[in-house]
Amino acid sequence: MNWISVLAGRRFKMVWKRSADVPFPKVWHRFQAKAPDSDLLVWYSVQDLPVERFQDAVQHMKRHFARDEQLNKAKGLENDSVGMEEVVQLWKVMLPERLSLVCFREGSDEIVGVNVLAVATKSDKGALKFTSATFQTIFDTIGYVSQQANVYERYRVDCYLNAMGLSVDPSYRGRGIATELLKARVPLCKGVGLELTSTCFTGPGSQAAAKKAGFREDLAITYAELAQVDRRFVFPGIEDSLCKYMSLKIE
Repeated sequence: MNWISVLAGRRFKMVWKRSADVPFPKVWHRFQAKAPDSDLLVWYSVQDLPVERFQDAVQHMKRHFARDEQLNKAKGLENDSVGMEEVVQLWKVMLPERLSLVCFREGSDEIVGVNVLAVATKSDKGALKFTSATFQTIFDTIGYVSQQANVYERYRVDCYLNAMGLSVDPSYRGRGIATELLKARVPLCKGVGLELTSTCFTGPGSQAAAKKAGFREDLAITYAELAQVDRRFVFPGIEDSLCKYMSLKIE
């Protein structure tokens, strides 16, 4: 993400803008899955996250993603108040790009799942610096895997749709919601003129969902191997697990 705005006293600026000609908020995908309390099939929709729900989405991500995501859990991010505040501020910087997605059960305004999205560009310069050593390590780990995947050269693109968190409410898990959120990136990318979406998927659950959604593996590395790259990249309990960078070319 190429920003010069304010994050913990630092300035960042967004350089990619969604065209005003693309309706917002727009529903990009509809699907059927089980209801949260029964085997009854109900309709869900994945749409642009409306501005008035930005804060609700941040709270959803803070409550679920910051606690449950594999790297965050291994490093104990939820117990780092400074790190938690910095990841919240990062989400707040990303949401105004109007690319993030939210899933609703139709007929309800309850947030089922969120995918925080933004555009990464080849001209991005420098790395973001954070006060929290914990969050800096998590962010730099993802950054290292991203660099090794060599997406710009591999797919011959100057920009792509990237992510900084996907989370489904625990009461809706096991229904394929994450896969459907990922599938919604295809019509979204087509609508806003992006040719590729790529993401660092850090755990087996998100990796399986990405594969079902059509993502292909660009790079796979174990956390034990990452620990050999940088002594900060030590994630207790998941050393044998894989971290994957995966992409979906928009046809």
